[in-house]
Amino acid sequence: MASSYPNASTCANPLDPNRIEVILALLSGTGVASVLLCTVAMVLVFVLRLYRSLVYRLAAYQVLAALLYGIVCALQMFSKDQRDNTPLCQATAFFMLYFQWVKLMFTVWVTAHLFFFAVFYKNLKKWELVYVLSSVLVPIVIAIVPFTTGTYGLAGAWCWVQNWINDCPLNISTTGVIEQFTLWYGPALVAYVIDSVAVVVMATVLVTRACKYSQEKKWKQHKKALIQMLPLLAYPITYTILLLVPIATRVHGARPHLLSTVDYSLLGTTGTCMSLWGLAAGVSLLVHICVMKRPSLTQHKEFGNIQYGSLVSEGTVVNCGSTSDANTFFEPQEEDEIGDLSTTKSV
Repeated sequence: MASSYPNASTCANPLDPNRIEVILALLSGTGVASVLLCTVAMVLVFVLRLYRSLVYRLAAYQVLAALLYGIVCALQMFSKDQRDNTPLCQATAFFMLYFQWVKLMFTVWVTAHLFFFAVFYKNLKKWELVYVLSSVLVPIVIAIVPFTTGTYGLAGAWCWVQNWINDCPLNISTTGVIEQFTLWYGPALVAYVIDSVAVVVMATVLVTRACKYSQEKKWKQHKKALIQMLPLLAYPITYTILLLVPIATRVHGARPHLLSTVDYSLLGTTGTCMSLWGLAAGVSLLVHICVMKRPSLTQHKEFGNIQYGSLVSEGTVVNCGSTSDANTFFEPQEEDEIGDLSTTKSV
């Protein structure tokens, strides 16, 4: 039976449309799940007014980027019906690369923020605007490049930077392969190494200080803030784990004798892991909220009046008492983190 996949009639070795549809179903289905979970997490951030705390804002940036990336992944389901010069496919490819970079940069910034706080006692909260602007603007410059070279289009199963001309594995696009590595896989590998090293260093330093300086006043004060900030480590850890699979499969497939072949199992694994970035971010924030803010999500009625217990927020005890239904949610302080501790004597 002839393949119905775009460009199949002009390619001696066309892609299998049935396998491609399965891969797209995995990519898009996980993308839809990511959108739903991230939406729930963002609603909780606003309902509980957690955005007033820097820790939760940093987490919310991650989740918002993941939500938008999940929408793009969900839209990829339509790519099987698109040809290379279709504006919808090119637009989807652009936003795919753009939000990949937004997610990557926010992850790097979160890692840097945690690293300087945990290792050097530096709170970089004044850099928040830099985090946001660089993570939103820099990816635009990078994502525009394939437009100038005409390499956006149907790239195997989904719309992205093309490594084959007319989506035929026998026609290698040298420009597309180079751009895939210079615009994404190369920088992503560098970020993977940096994040991994930073996490190992942080873990080593924190364990050493906890064992050696457990009775130091400064360490006790610093630990209170770390308890609130360390859940942010879930984002770089889960992201780098899921990022390793696409990098490894692409490096494997870039070998000269494999460039014109299609490994559907690796292609499906890559697509699934890519869409899981959003799902992991949404789950991480929901778990973070449930664990750290669980008392604020519980309401107790006694003798007809709503009563609240003492809630611990960012290392500070906050008494939340109310006898009316006007304010039935937890409202954190605007900035209740421990500030820059580097001015005190170092341990």
